[in-house]
Amino acid sequence: MKKVVKITDVAERAGVVKSTVSNVLTGKKFVSEELRKKVLDACEELDFHPNFYASALSGHKSNIIALLLESSEEVDRKIYQKVIMGCLKQASVSGYSLLIYYNSDKDKLLNTLRHGIAPIDGAVIMTPCVNDERLYQIESGRISCVVIGRPENDNGISFVDIDNIGLVTEVSEKLIQYYGDDIYLVNSDANLTISRDREKAFSAVCARHGIDAHLRIYESINQSEDEGYAIAKKILKKNASYITANGKISAGFYRAAEEAGLKVGEDFAVFALGRSLDHGMFEPKLSYADQDYVLLGKKAVEVLIDEIDNGFSKKRLFVESKIIFTDSVKKILL
Repeated sequence: MKKVVKITDVAERAGVVKSTVSNVLTGKKFVSEELRKKVLDACEELDFHPNFYASALSGHKSNIIALLLESSEEVDRKIYQKVIMGCLKQASVSGYSLLIYYNSDKDKLLNTLRHGIAPIDGAVIMTPCVNDERLYQIESGRISCVVIGRPENDNGISFVDIDNIGLVTEVSEKLIQYYGDDIYLVNSDANLTISRDREKAFSAVCARHGIDAHLRIYESINQSEDEGYAIAKKILKKNASYITANGKISAGFYRAAEEAGLKVGEDFAVFALGRSLDHGMFEPKLSYADQDYVLLGKKAVEVLIDEIDNGFSKKRLFVESKIIFTDSVKKILL
C-alpha cells in the first residue's frame, strides 16, 4: 500500500517548519520565493496533494465549486445541459467558478473526494440514489454540499428538487377522475430517490381510491422506448391510464398502441413525468410535466454559496412543474 504523505513529511524534505508549508499551500502569510520553491519541489518529489478540505476549514477559499456527475448520468441529455447552464450562470453571478466532474471510473471520482485533493469549496451532486457513496464522502470530508434531488436519508444535507410528490399526486388524481381507477405507473430505476418519491405519491393516491398499487407499478431501468414498448405489450388496454417516467417510455406505448389498433387519448391515456423527447414528434401530442432545470441548477448553487459564505443552514427547496395536458389525455380536455 502506498504511504500517505503528510505535511510533516513535506516540511522535513524541504528543511522548513510545518507552518511554512501550510503558508505556502494556503497563501495566508507571505513566504519568500526561495522557501516557496523548496516547499513546492518537495511536494512534487513526494507526490503530495494539498488537502483543500483542510484549507477550507482553516478559512482559505478557492472560490471554486464542483458539479459532480457519474457515468450513469447522460451529460448529453437536455436535462443535464440545462442544469449545468443554471449552475454556471449562478456561480458566475456569485463570483465563483464551476468545475464539472464526470468520470467513467466511479472509484476515481470517490477517491478525489476521499482524499480531499479537489480544489473546491463545495459541491453540487446530481441524481442521488439509495446508499449514495458520494454523499458519504462529502460528509466525511466536511465540505459544503447541496444535492439536486432528494437524498435518501434526512442526514442534514441541503437539497433542491422537483416537487415529484405533488406532481404525481395531481396527475394521478386527474387521470382517475376522467379515465377511472385502472391506472398504472411505469417508473424509473427503483434505486433512485426520485423513483421512491413517485411511487410513494402514486401509492397514496391509489390507497385513497381503494386501488392495489402493488399491482400497478412497473420499473423501467433504462427508461427507453424499447422498455416502454415491452411493458406496454403486457399491460396496454382500453379505459386505462398510464403515467410514465419520461417521453421515451411513452413512445413505447404509442408504438404498442398502433400495433394493437388502439387510439391514444381516446381508448387510453398516457402522461410523461419527464420531457426526454421532443413532444412535437408524438401524434396525438403527448401530455407531460415541464420542469425548469435551469432554475433547479441556479437554486442549488445559490443555496450552496450561501452555505459556504454564511455558514451551514439546512435548506429544502422544491421547484414546481408545469403540467401540460394535451390530446394524449383527451377526456380531460373535453
